Amino acid sequence: MKILVSGCSFTHWPAEPGSDKNICWPAYLQKSRADLEIHNRAEPAAGNQYIANSVISALCDRPAYYDMVLVMWSGVSRIDFLTDVSHAEWNTLFDDYGFYRRVESCPSTLGYIFSGGQMGPWYQNNAARSVFSPLYKVSSNLSLAHANLIEIIKCQEFLKARNIPYRFMSYVNYWTTEGYMSPNGDFGVLAFPELRSLIAQIDFSRWIFSDDKKNGIYEMAKSAEDYHGDRFHPGAETNRRWAEIVIQQLPTP
Repeated sequence: MKILVSGCSFTHWPAEPGSDKNICWPAYLQKSRADLEIHNRAEPAAGNQYIANSVISALCDRPAYYDMVLVMWSGVSRIDFLTDVSHAEWNTLFDDYGFYRRVESCPSTLGYIFSGGQMGPWYQNNAARSVFSPLYKVSSNLSLAHANLIEIIKCQEFLKARNIPYRFMSYVNYWTTEGYMSPNGDFGVLAFPELRSLIAQIDFSRWIFSDDKKNGIYEMAKSAEDYHGDRFHPGAETNRRWAEIVIQQLPTP
């Protein structure tokens, strides 16, 4: 079974910087069954625009290739910016900042740069700050949440239209009215009545949660005090446990 996976660092985070080692749940998923072939498009600091577009692009590039799609949606305060990387100044920015992904079908001309959230790594980098600071100044929690929910619905409808099996997850439980969900600047989207019509379009029957409160892998790590050194990214045991939850949602060989 060929599985397309996308997400942020909660879905693809190397155990050692610069290495291909990975302790995230897709790696444990790969080890759990010999028939699984995982293709991971996740990127650290990626937001939901990139995640949705990476899935759609991969499925357009290789029609009828993947048997299933698994997406762990990122934070609702993240902004992704697609740009032309053929210009030398953008290549310099990308190399200096590090949180980016070139588009596979045109790597010499297009690439995404990621904010990583309102409290993401962009604020510590002068070049990235020049891109994202103006965008956050003209944004609000409502506008950010609206844009991110649209990405989820866009991807959902594409997968349903193509009749492609999928399961969605959210790395943190922002399906609440609470104002502060994680150190990354996430917030509860249910606090905004204006978003109810969008949320009503989401088919939660195809989502994976750890409990009936819609908690995710972040809440599991927080409850177990199992972090990957930064008190934010889940540790190896939590990722293994999450993979066990996901594997139950996959068709049997």
